[in-house]
Amino acid sequence: MDAVPVPGLVVEDGRLRLEGDWTTLTLASVADQALALSREGPWRLEASGVTRLDSNGARLLVKLGGDAMPAGLDARWQPLLTLVQEALREAPERPLPRRGWLENVGRRVLLSLEQLHHLLSTLGQLTLALLALAVAPHRLRWRETLGVVVASGALAVPIIALLAFLLGGVLAYQGGIQLRTFGANIFIVELVTLTLFREFGPLITAIIVAGRSGAAFTAELATMRGNREIDALLTLGMSPVERLLLPKWLGLVIAMPLLTVLANAAGLAGGMLVADILLNVDFDTFLQRVPQVVASQHFWVGIGKSVVFGMVVALVGCSEGMRARGDAESIGRNTTSSVVQSIFWVIVLDALFSILFNQLGW
Repeated sequence: MDAVPVPGLVVEDGRLRLEGDWTTLTLASVADQALALSREGPWRLEASGVTRLDSNGARLLVKLGGDAMPAGLDARWQPLLTLVQEALREAPERPLPRRGWLENVGRRVLLSLEQLHHLLSTLGQLTLALLALAVAPHRLRWRETLGVVVASGALAVPIIALLAFLLGGVLAYQGGIQLRTFGANIFIVELVTLTLFREFGPLITAIIVAGRSGAAFTAELATMRGNREIDALLTLGMSPVERLLLPKWLGLVIAMPLLTVLANAAGLAGGMLVADILLNVDFDTFLQRVPQVVASQHFWVGIGKSVVFGMVVALVGCSEGMRARGDAESIGRNTTSSVVQSIFWVIVLDALFSILFNQLGW
């Protein structure tokens, strides 16, 4: 094969003489020199030595010579150069103005409304699937549901137990310092138990599950969308909600109360250890006082919260997964959004529950 003529630039008597192939494959050798010379232009161009030209080469010729047609340019390349010149004249001379703060706020509001709309739509689809399941329970995919219980529940035991244990210890330590000042060491039992049962037990469990299982739901569903697996289910006449979303939702609803019980027990263990060391409240005294001063309703309030939190985390995770386009950027963005939204809704619901239970006297 013959060697491709390398493009060249020669300055002669105030003119630029062009040579060789001015195509995308060869422009790298002359681009820097041409861009430097274009700052001194426009130049008069002598292009009789140009053997080939494409759109990128024509764009560089326009930067060098402006709208003037180079002298000696082969008639085959003149229409292409004219087309590029016209396209550049029609292009905007300055970049589009940047969006103002009000437009940015509006876009964020619309994005939030779109997320809420998709969340409510997913909730409606899950509700219809649950109603269909109540009529025909045999349609539930038990294997997938139990798999979610194991992945989101049993495999999360170590991290939840460790963090709840540390949280209980921190509560007992911080509260014990104040109680010891007033000689009210024994009240550390009420402080740790009530706080864990009603608030921190279900809350810390929900936050960990949101970052662990909710994000996994989103990434899994988003990847399936990218691989067209969900489209394949629809083509086969199968419901993605019934086969994919419902087992995840039910599995997490089952796992959350069990994990909350574990978090409560681990938190109490951490609190008892610190109370024994710091406040001289031994294990037996601590355990005997718990049923005496803490009503069972506080335990069940926390368990009820955990069920709702599990519903919300699974709902948000599935909703964001179904919203994703399936590419790598979208998977990362929607997974992050899933965790943030889950934690947001969990904290909002926890605040609403606190107000409601206070009004009911619970």
